[in-house]
Amino acid sequence: MVAPARGQLGPDILGGDPRNAQRRRMEELADKLLGKKSLAHIESQLGVLHSAYVHPNRTLHYDDLLVCLLLGFYNPTVRSLRTLEGLSQTTYLQEHLSVDRICRSTTSDAMALFDPGLLEPIIKELHAQVPGIAQADAPFADIVQKIIAGDGSYFTIYNDVAWALIHTKTDGRKQAQIRLNLQIDALSSEPLRASISGNDGSEPQAVKPDLLADAIYLFDRNFVDFGLMNAIVEVGSEFVIRCKSNAPSFQVRRERELTGKDREHGVVSDRVGILPGSGGDTPKPPGQELREVVIDGSDGKPVRLLTTLLDLPAWMIGLLYRKRWQVELFFRWLKVWANFEHLICHNKNGLLIQFYVAVIGVLLMYVRLGRRISKYAYSLLTVVAAGGATLEQILPILERREHEKELERARLARKQAAKKQA
Repeated sequence: MVAPARGQLGPDILGGDPRNAQRRRMEELADKLLGKKSLAHIESQLGVLHSAYVHPNRTLHYDDLLVCLLLGFYNPTVRSLRTLEGLSQTTYLQEHLSVDRICRSTTSDAMALFDPGLLEPIIKELHAQVPGIAQADAPFADIVQKIIAGDGSYFTIYNDVAWALIHTKTDGRKQAQIRLNLQIDALSSEPLRASISGNDGSEPQAVKPDLLADAIYLFDRNFVDFGLMNAIVEVGSEFVIRCKSNAPSFQVRRERELTGKDREHGVVSDRVGILPGSGGDTPKPPGQELREVVIDGSDGKPVRLLTTLLDLPAWMIGLLYRKRWQVELFFRWLKVWANFEHLICHNKNGLLIQFYVAVIGVLLMYVRLGRRISKYAYSLLTVVAAGGATLEQILPILERREHEKELERARLARKQAAKKQA
């Protein structure tokens, strides 16, 4: 993988051609969002990336790729490797790159080779700079294990990707999809583990290689799998998994008496027993005693939970499972707010890099602006990307919008307080 030699582009690359207006706007965007102030937040990590994959014939380094992909993420017009190549040639971006151009074939090779895991420390470092993002819930303050919510979500990809999962739409047309398998910290929403799957296995199979020790895993019904349960126990972790009302079967050994706080939190029953398992070649269930806790669901229907946590109060088991919703919110954020719906790679490694870049990009905006990035804020930032406004013009609008939201929240709080007093 060899990048073009330096010296191919002169300083007058933009010239006076009106067709280069978009490149000028890209440079303005870079100056506002990906300027030295933003890159300063990850400068030390960029140095680590630059020293990775050292080879005498390599001129494109990981830090170059990340900076180029970040600016591509911020710009709504970048929807292919070809437009990304053009973006890399803008004079402003040249200040941040050690190569004159990142051609699309080189980018494709790099995204297939570079390890996405090397971007995880950047996410962790940025996450720590976001104010108030890691506030723990009071009921879980005494739990020493990391509470992890896991799930998978599907994204559309090109139909010619051989390993993709082919889905038949309601109109009969075929649609190729990939699945992002994600584990996040349920208290802070920090991504901890991620992988990409297609037609190569189920969600439980995809999660098993990435399990962490000394954690409490929260899963929905798609993850009821004896092999996964055993794997969680073997690494020294616990689980809370939602099950169907009639499967798997549960052999009760003793009932546990419900407390007033259990009933207050919607706990219906609390029982200890074992999973009898089934014959054949299917994996055997965990051999130790488990706990079956049934709680009231938000739709009024009972929710049946299986867990290895025998000592926690039943009401806390219910609260733990409800924290699993954080991973659903993260996927919604990824698809709607982070604009992560257009995938430009054909390989799993590159798709995972693109996912991490989206997370890094939004965290950088969060750190720069000092607030959570809403869909409204992201839309205004794309106006900046299109050259319709500067960041200085947009910030007062965001301030007014945030003030309006605060007033609305205060009004609703007063309204709810009045209802309780009535």
